[in-house]
Amino acid sequence: MKRSILRKTCVSLLGLSANVFLLLPATAILSGCGSGDSGDTVDSVDIACSLLAQAQCERRQTCTNTVLGAAGTVFPDGVFILSTYGDNTTCLARQHLACMNNASASGSGNSVAQMEKCAREYGSWSCSDLFDGNANPPPDCVPPGSRSNGQSCALAGQCASRFCAGTKNANCGVCADEPVDGASCETSGCAPGQTCKTESGAQVCRDRLPIGNSTCSSDVPCQAFSSCAGASATDATKTGTCTATVVTLGASCGGNSNLACESNLGLACLGPAGGKTCQQVAYVAATSACATLADGSRAACIGSDCFTSNGPAAVTDTNASCIARAADGAACDTQQGPLCLTPARCVTSGSSTAGVCVVPSQCQ
Repeated sequence: MKRSILRKTCVSLLGLSANVFLLLPATAILSGCGSGDSGDTVDSVDIACSLLAQAQCERRQTCTNTVLGAAGTVFPDGVFILSTYGDNTTCLARQHLACMNNASASGSGNSVAQMEKCAREYGSWSCSDLFDGNANPPPDCVPPGSRSNGQSCALAGQCASRFCAGTKNANCGVCADEPVDGASCETSGCAPGQTCKTESGAQVCRDRLPIGNSTCSSDVPCQAFSSCAGASATDATKTGTCTATVVTLGASCGGNSNLACESNLGLACLGPAGGKTCQQVAYVAATSACATLADGSRAACIGSDCFTSNGPAAVTDTNASCIARAADGAACDTQQGPLCLTPARCVTSGSSTAGVCVVPSQCQ
C-alpha cells in the first residue's frame, strides 16, 4: 500500500504545468521516487517511467493543442495524441511500456537517475525539434548503449551509436552509424532531424532544412512547423523557401504565397481557388471516411490510420476510410492496414507487407 501511494504521488507531481515542474528543486520531485544511487529496482524503474511518460505526453499535448483564432482549445489532448493514440490515457500507457522496454533491454544506457533527469528536461525541448524526428534532444534523453556497430539490437538505446538499423519491419537489427542524407530507409528509420521520402520509387532519408533556407523542394523537406513555400509539388527542380506554417484558423493560405496550414494543429488549406483559408480538420473514429470528403472538407483519423483500397491515403484521396490500429500480437499490414499501436511495429516476413504487431524488447 505504501509503495502504491508513493508511486501515485510521484506521478501526480508531473500534473503540474511544464514551467512550474522545471522550477521545482530536484529533491522536491525525486525524493523517494527512485534513484540510481539506491539501485534500479523494478519499482524504481516503473516510477521513473511513469514520470517520463507523463512528461512526454504533456509536451506533445502542449505543442499541438493551440489554434490561434479558435474559440477555446479545439483539441484538449493535442492533435498528436488524438491521432496517434486516441486519448491521453493511452498515450501514457504506451509511452510507459516503451520506457520499460528500453530500460530493461540488454546493453541499454537508460537508468532511473537518467530517466528522471530526462523527465525534468523534456519541457524545454522545442516543439519544432521534437516533431522533427526527435532532433536535438536533451542529452539525458538519449544516453548511448554499450553495443558496438554490427551487434544485434531491437532498440536504438542499446547501441553506442544510438541507432539500430534494419528494424523498420523487423524485431531485431544491428547497431550502425546514423544514416546520412540520401541513405536508404527501405528497411530502417532515419536519423533525428531527417524524414523518409519516396524519390523515383525508392525510399531515402533527407535532412530537414531550417526556416529561411531557400533550397527546399518536393524532395528536400523543411523542418517541422514549416513548409517549402514557392516550390512545385511535382517538379523537384523548382525550389522554394522554408517558411513557418500558418497557425491561425481562417487565415489565408495557398495561392501566390503558397503558404501551408499547420497539420500538427489540425488545420488544412481548403476552399475555392484564390480564396483558400486554414480550416479545421474533422477528427473521426475508425471505419469513418477520411482524407478529402465529398463536400471538399478534410477528415483525419482518431487513433487509427487512413487507407484506400490501394494503400495509405494521401490527403487529396476521396475514397479512404480509417482503419483501427491492431493490438499487440495481432495481424497487421504495412500497405493495406491495420498498422500497429506505438511502440509496437509490424514485423513482416520476406517481401510480404503482412505481419504481426510486436513490441520490441530483446535481441540476442
